[in-house]
Amino acid sequence: ARHDVLLDLHSFNAAHGEPFVMVGPMDNDGPLEPFRHMRAERALARRLGVRRFVTGWMAAYGGGVQRRSRGNASELETTLRYGVGTTEYMRSTGGYALTLECGQHLDPRAPEVAYTAIMNTLAFLKLIDAPEPQPLPFEEMEALQMVVVHDKLDAGDRFTRQWASFDPVAEGEQIGVRADGTPVVAEFAGRILFPDVNAAPNHEWYYLTRPNPQFGRE
Repeated sequence: ARHDVLLDLHSFNAAHGEPFVMVGPMDNDGPLEPFRHMRAERALARRLGVRRFVTGWMAAYGGGVQRRSRGNASELETTLRYGVGTTEYMRSTGGYALTLECGQHLDPRAPEVAYTAIMNTLAFLKLIDAPEPQPLPFEEMEALQMVVVHDKLDAGDRFTRQWASFDPVAEGEQIGVRADGTPVVAEFAGRILFPDVNAAPNHEWYYLTRPNPQFGRE
């Protein structure tokens, strides 16, 4: 809470996948995640050395929480707090923050991704004597907006294939099947995110994202 900027470094458990950075919301004074450093945060994100950017975590997560809470204000507030991680807390105290997923846990390139991001951050913030890193060109970016989370409703709900984060899905493509045989299909074209085959009933099963062509241009 006494700091100005946070770079939060992670790796992930998925079998494969390229690095990506989780970025905060647009400037707003709303109740969910008020924020006022969008331009600075996104400028830093484009200088970390990765090409994939994901926005919309709290909005998508919060939508799922609101649906599950069924109007119970106390339950809604408690569960929303669970979705506030290190970066969300940093934004709530007046700073800005990025979560960088540097690669799969055992990927030998992941430490280099992390090192590059650290050095670029220090140079961009003028904390070291180094040339300012150049932003990734818009045409090389893949920006995605998390739109909706779908819950597992029954232990018998299952995916129709082994999905991995960022696998593309077409509108109407079948993603899974409910325990009663009802097909679960994508309501729009995009990419799946955080599919959890081991999800418990009434917990997040998978998220859907769609392209965010305005990212960095706001």
